Amino acid sequence: MPKGNVKFTKRARMAVEELQVTSDLGFLTLKSGSLFSPVLRGDNYEWVKIMDSDGLLVAPRKVKDGEGAAPKDQVELLVGVIIQSEDATSQTKPNPIGKAAIAHVPNGVWFDTRNEGRRRLDRCHILMLLPKGAAPKQQTKFNTAKRNVTNAADMMPDCEILEVPRGISVQELIGEIETSIRKWFKGRGRPKANK
Repeated sequence: MPKGNVKFTKRARMAVEELQVTSDLGFLTLKSGSLFSPVLRGDNYEWVKIMDSDGLLVAPRKVKDGEGAAPKDQVELLVGVIIQSEDATSQTKPNPIGKAAIAHVPNGVWFDTRNEGRRRLDRCHILMLLPKGAAPKQQTKFNTAKRNVTNAADMMPDCEILEVPRGISVQELIGEIETSIRKWFKGRGRPKANK
């Protein structure tokens, strides 16, 4: 682990990488945090990169009993949490709104696994990490970012904010993220956003 003051976004990425390996939630091994979608151009569909996330965690979640004839094989959904660090990128309204709306891309959000190629997320949730504790001279910028991120999260049902101290350690950040996202991978009923 690097010594000294590591930027917040880098610490967030380090926390996500550690979670992929140590969590009991059964995360897939991903090639990167890049997200893609096919778009129709002329006569063909072509891949476009939607964005590079600051972290991506994906795990299968089983579909249990319900109505209709049970399928022969057990069905699993691929559930993903897209993590975005809002340390410096939310000074304008379109930036967090675009991130918050990613679950609504018409042709779906796709990602690359290390061994199984490109896969589609069946369900995505966006977790915006907002570091608090700005210096007095940075307080106005923080207030703007918080307002823009809050507005974006309130507009989109699949987005929530996790405020953490700006100087949080990687280990503490791992705990905060895992506590926040666990409900999307395990648990009973539809998760409720912490707003």
